[in-house]
Amino acid sequence: MFVMIVGSGRLGIGLARALSSRQDDVVVIDHGLDAGRFLDDFDGVMVDGDPMDMTVLEKSGIRQTGLFIAVTADDNVNIVCAQAARKLFGVPKALARIADPEREAFFKKIGVNTVCPTATGINQVLEIIQEDRFGSLNTSLDHSLICIHPLNQWVGLPLSEIKLPSDIHIVGLLRNGKITHVARREVVRSNDTIVISNKAKKQVLLWNA
Repeated sequence: MFVMIVGSGRLGIGLARALSSRQDDVVVIDHGLDAGRFLDDFDGVMVDGDPMDMTVLEKSGIRQTGLFIAVTADDNVNIVCAQAARKLFGVPKALARIADPEREAFFKKIGVNTVCPTATGINQVLEIIQEDRFGSLNTSLDHSLICIHPLNQWVGLPLSEIKLPSDIHIVGLLRNGKITHVARREVVRSNDTIVISNKAKKQVLLWNA
């Protein structure tokens, strides 16, 4: 696959090396790009140019690009470049790094593929805190159980009409502070939490909290 990466910071370089190592054709574009920061294991193309300049993008092969990734330190640059890749040049998939979680949420709503390192970092910290809090229970936790919020299109539907992959089962609802078995006719509410599992139904045991 032909991949174009805008940004030559640590994230951009790391992605370029990783994608190049799996035999993707990679082009990295950045203003003031320092080729010396790339190790010998990167065999892609490096372009020193302004990624906001559409001519630079076109001369670098954006019309042949299958995946466009914008990961500069500037959210605005990333969004403009990703939008240009999709709207102007017809790139099938474009991804923008957005540091501000609120802005990321907005751009996701309008259909921009984004990744937010700030939100990822917050989640990692919370996971560590959770592990410390429940560390003594690790041998008892059932990691096949996952709690999810219902999608908007699920609200108002009976559980029997919710479409999930064949190996995933709804095994309970968390409602009003209690987790219980549910009937297939039970209608999903917006404030419910749905408990799913990839184990056979007969292997899953739930109880009232």
